[in-house]
Amino acid sequence: MTFTKSLRLSAGFLIAASLGACGNASSAETPADVPAPASAASASSWNIVAEDSFIQFTAAQEGDAFTGSFGEFSGVINFDPDALGGSYVRIEIPLKSVDAGSKDRNSTLPGKVWFSTKAFPTAIYEATEIVSVGDGYEAKGTLTLKGATLPVELFFNLALDGDRAVMTGQATLDRTAWGVGAAPWDTDEWVSKAVEIDVQVTADKG
Repeated sequence: MTFTKSLRLSAGFLIAASLGACGNASSAETPADVPAPASAASASSWNIVAEDSFIQFTAAQEGDAFTGSFGEFSGVINFDPDALGGSYVRIEIPLKSVDAGSKDRNSTLPGKVWFSTKAFPTAIYEATEIVSVGDGYEAKGTLTLKGATLPVELFFNLALDGDRAVMTGQATLDRTAWGVGAAPWDTDEWVSKAVEIDVQVTADKG
């Protein structure tokens, strides 16, 4: 897995990053349909730490918990704790990059009953509102998955320790709200409806 895109901080936290499952990584680019925030031009250079950055999910199959991940994601995160009104998040996840921990799940999830990746290849999380909550923050956004766009609240923390920045976030989803898992898989009997999402982006100052 290669992940050598850049992260920049300027009066807050700005990421323009991509995580690729294979191949050679190129220099960081903001996705074409997402305008780069004005602060990007003066931002400092930070480098993503691949082995400490991920998008993971946890669910249960027949009562046994399992954890999976997505080998690719890209997007921008513009976050300034002193100017939350200008915050913006957009993350795009190619669903074909899923690894759910077993050959059976990996071959089943791309199908029509679950992700239907041929018709809906990408999941998109987008948020334009971030508020302070306790010791952390809450991104109020939407997740577009399998043709449905529904609200999702992502709780996260940002830790800055010298030359390292770590952003961690969590959310809980009901997969059936997006039609992921049609009958007879749309109950908790075989696969849990609740799915826990964990996100971590780690970067070192260049």
